Amino acid sequence: MDYHERHGHDASSFDLPSTHRLPTVSAAQALDELDGDASKHVSTSLPDLDRALTGNASGLSSEQDEKGGIQKGQVTEIWGPPGVGKTALGPTQSSLPPDVGLIVIDSLSALVNHAFPRLPAPKSAVKGNSKGPSTSLKRLQVLQYVVGALQKLAATRDAAVVVLTQCATRMQAERRATLTSAINASVWEQGIATRVVLFRDWMWHDGHASGSRLAALQKVNGKVTSDALDTVYAFEIKSTGLIPASYDGIKPSVAFSSTPGPKRKLGEAGFEVPDSEDEDYGWQEEDTSLLPGMPPQWQGSEDVILGQHPETDDEGNVDDSELEADKAPDEEQ
Repeated sequence: MDYHERHGHDASSFDLPSTHRLPTVSAAQALDELDGDASKHVSTSLPDLDRALTGNASGLSSEQDEKGGIQKGQVTEIWGPPGVGKTALGPTQSSLPPDVGLIVIDSLSALVNHAFPRLPAPKSAVKGNSKGPSTSLKRLQVLQYVVGALQKLAATRDAAVVVLTQCATRMQAERRATLTSAINASVWEQGIATRVVLFRDWMWHDGHASGSRLAALQKVNGKVTSDALDTVYAFEIKSTGLIPASYDGIKPSVAFSSTPGPKRKLGEAGFEVPDSEDEDYGWQEEDTSLLPGMPPQWQGSEDVILGQHPETDDEGNVDDSELEADKAPDEEQ
């Protein structure tokens, strides 16, 4: 009886089906096979968005651009508020070309937030006196393991991995509320190759304003896009699938955490400032303590409200060594 017959196969290791030596393939042959593969992407049924997902949105028409879409071999995240069309944008079996691997994980952020909720650390807790790792550290360790396993699965199986996550509202005193992904740790950001945000806004068509579903790219092939909201892709959900929506003009009014707007000055707004040139337009520093408390969470809503607690405001401020192994508490001298 060998090891696998006694303990079973490890599904998370993604072992190759055969342990024999693989045939040698030259780099030129591998490149030719890669260029000749017509199913390197999974289409979203939106041609403009498919071209942008290839990283070449210059408008030049080519055969490769026409077959663009969600790239195989990497992890793609699609996030947005409820009812915006995350499930509809996620590729379905009918839109898949033959012999293409696809894994769609829906509402991963709900599972993570349920198992490891965002709770501020008590003020009475002293660093080094805890018996085990904090909830925030456990959350980061789980996220690092999950995104690493998804990366390995996408690479070894040459499959497109699509993760659908929810959104959170980040409340800040000096800036307006912004939307962010419900999973926004640095370890998760490093593992996500492409990120698509979905939201709803007003658009103009033939002189009339109407609500529409919009998609924008925040990250493409590992590169963060600084002008995410400058180019948006409107679409409609029909019984036959997604179809592009035409519009005359649009100016997104939704603010995301990746592009927060700075505080405005009275001088920038064009008003006369009689007393001081440095007077802020909006909240003053002494008004921060007068801010109302967090509104109650609606029952059944998937939206999460993030406060300004330093333990949860930025989950990325944790040493990498703490993610590998739990640190032992400091001994008292």
